[in-house]
Amino acid sequence: MSLNGILQVGLSGVLASENALQTVSNNIANENTPGYVSEVANLATNPSQPTTFPGGLGEGVQTASISRNFSKFAQTQFMNATSMAAASSGEVNTLQQLSSLFPVTSGQSGLSSAISNFYAAFQTLSTNPSSIPDRQSVLSQAQSLTAQYQNSINTIASVKNGLVQQMEQSVGTINALSSQLAKINQSILATPSGSSIPNSLLDSQAAALDKLSKQIGINTITTSDGTLIVTTKSGATLVDGSQSMKLAVQAGGQFQQPGQGGIVYQPTGQNLTAKIAGGALGGALSAQARVNQIQLQLGLLAQGIVAVTNSQQAKGVDLNGNFGAPIFSVQGPEVFPADTNQGNALITASVTDLSSVPPTTFTLEYNGSQWNVINDANGTSQTLTASSGGTLQFGGMTVQVSGTAAAGDSFLLDPAGATAGAFQTVMTDPNQIAAAFPYVASPGTVSSSGGLVNKNIGTESLSSGTVVSTGNYGSGVAVVPSGIAPQSLSLTFTSATQYNILTSGGVVIASGSWGGPGSTAVVIPYPSNGLASGSAMSFSWDGGQPVAGDSFTFSSGAPGDNANAVTMAQVSDQAVLQNGSINQTIADLSSTYGNFTQVAKQSQSAANAVLSQATTALSNISGVNLNEEAAQVVNYTQAYQAASAIIQTTNTLFQSLLQAV
Repeated sequence: MSLNGILQVGLSGVLASENALQTVSNNIANENTPGYVSEVANLATNPSQPTTFPGGLGEGVQTASISRNFSKFAQTQFMNATSMAAASSGEVNTLQQLSSLFPVTSGQSGLSSAISNFYAAFQTLSTNPSSIPDRQSVLSQAQSLTAQYQNSINTIASVKNGLVQQMEQSVGTINALSSQLAKINQSILATPSGSSIPNSLLDSQAAALDKLSKQIGINTITTSDGTLIVTTKSGATLVDGSQSMKLAVQAGGQFQQPGQGGIVYQPTGQNLTAKIAGGALGGALSAQARVNQIQLQLGLLAQGIVAVTNSQQAKGVDLNGNFGAPIFSVQGPEVFPADTNQGNALITASVTDLSSVPPTTFTLEYNGSQWNVINDANGTSQTLTASSGGTLQFGGMTVQVSGTAAAGDSFLLDPAGATAGAFQTVMTDPNQIAAAFPYVASPGTVSSSGGLVNKNIGTESLSSGTVVSTGNYGSGVAVVPSGIAPQSLSLTFTSATQYNILTSGGVVIASGSWGGPGSTAVVIPYPSNGLASGSAMSFSWDGGQPVAGDSFTFSSGAPGDNANAVTMAQVSDQAVLQNGSINQTIADLSSTYGNFTQVAKQSQSAANAVLSQATTALSNISGVNLNEEAAQVVNYTQAYQAASAIIQTTNTLFQSLLQAV
C-alpha cells in the first residue's frame, strides 16, 4: 500500500468517528426532546484493494447510514395503550363529577334522602291529619324533593355540556394532527429520488401519531413510498397521502337531543358516534352514554314517584271532602327525529304501563311498510305494523304516528324525555292533601241535625274500608255505580239478609245480600275519569247478625281520618317501575353509578399499567441512555484520536521521504 493509501485509510477513520460522535452528540442533546428516537451510526468496511497476494489491502471505513432505534411494533403497542389510558381516564373524571348525586355516607343530603323525607312527612301527618303545619310540611318536603331532583338534572346537564366541549376540543386536535401528518407525507414524497427520508421527519411523524392516539384510537399502514395511511379503529380514513379527512362534532347528535354530541365524518356525512373508540374522544363518547343512562333512570324514577304519589293521593279526600288533586307533575316520553329524515311523520309517545317500561331508549326505523323497533340497551328488535290511526305499542308505551314517514326515516324514543322528567311540585294549598279515605262506615243514620243516630238492633258491623282493584266481586255484593263518589251514602237492611245502598237523597242505587262474616258488603268505585280509576273502596262484614231496619252510613273520612296518609307514607315500597319500587329504584340507581365508576376505575388502572409497560418497552428501544452514550463518546473519541495518529504518522513519513530525495 502506498503512503497515499495509508493516508486515505486514516482519513476514513477520522470521518467515520466524526460522524459517529456527531450522532452520539445529537442523541445526548435530544435526551429530553419529546418524540425523539435515538440514532446510531452504522459503519461499514470499504471494499479491499486488489493485490497480487491473497486477501488484499483494506481501504478503511465508511458511514453506511444513520438509523433510528425504532420498532413499529413497540410504537403501535404504545399508541394503543395511550388511547386506552386516555379513554378510561376521561370516563373516570366524568363519572366522579356525579358523585354528589349518590352520597354514600349516612346523613348526607341527596335525592335518596329527599325521597325518604317526603314520605316520612306523611307518616307525621297521619298522627294528626287535620294539622295545617304538618300538611305544610308535606308540601315543603315535596318542594325540597323536586328541587333536589332539579339540582341532580342540572348537574347532569352541566356534565353533558362539558363532554360536548371535550369532544369539540378533541376533534379540533385530531383534525390539526391529521393535517400535520398529511404535510409530513408531502415532505416524504418530496424527498429526492435515491435519498433516504430524514430521521427528523420520521421523528416528527412518530410524535404526531403519539399525540393523535391520545385523542382517538388509530391504525396505521405504511405504503411503498414511505407515507402513512391513518384510520380510526373502525376504518374511517383520517390521512391518506397528502390528504387529511376531517371529523366534526354534531350538536345534538343524530337525533338533535339537547346536551348531546355526535361525531360526523365530513367527507361522507356518515355518523361515527357509535364507532369511535379510544382516546379522549372515545372516552367522552363512552362517558356520555353512561351519563345518558343515569339520566334516563332518574327520569323514570321521577315518573314512578309521580305515579304512585298522585295515584294514592287521588284515592283519598282532602279537608274540603274533594278527591285528592295531583301533588306532582312530570314530563312523559319524547321522540326525536333523525336529521336525515325525508318524510313528514310526527311521532308522540305516552306511558300505558310504567312497570313495563325498560330503562333504555328505543330507535324506530321505517322501511316503507313496517317499523323496526330496536332496544338500544341490548340491541334486540321487533317489527311492528301500525294499527288503525297509526298506533304502535311496545315497552309499556303507546306510540302515535301521524303524517307520512319515508323509507329510511328513523326516530329516537326516550321514555324519560330530554329533560329527564321535568319533575315539579304543582300543589300549593296544604288543605288539598288527601290524608283521609273517601268513606268511613258508621252504624246508624244521619239525623236532621247532622249527627249520627244509631238505632240498630242487630250485632253486625262493617270493617274499615280498604282500596282494591275493580273486578268481579262475586254474587251478593252491592256495587255502587261509578260517578257516585264522594257523596254520602247509606246502607239499610230490608230484611235479615237483604240490604240497599241509597244516596243522601234516598235513591236506591245498589242492592246486596248478606253473606256472613268476612264477606264483601259494599264496593264503591272511584271516578272513571280520575287518577284512581280502576280502584274502589271495599267494605266487609265484621261478624255478628243483622236485623231488618239496621242501617249504616258511609261518610267522608275528612278531616279526622288518617288512612290515606298512612298508605301514602308507604307507597315508596310499592312496585311501580320495571325494577320494582321507588326505594328499590333509587338503590339500584346508586348501585348502577357505583358499578359504572368501579368498572371505569378498574379499566383505568389496567390501562395505566399497560401504558407503563408499553412506555418502558418503547423507551428501552428508542430512548436515549446517557450511560451508553457516554461510553460511545469515549469509544469514538479514542477511535478518532487513533485515526488522527495514522494521518500524523503518514505526514511524518512523507516529510522523511521528501528529505531523502
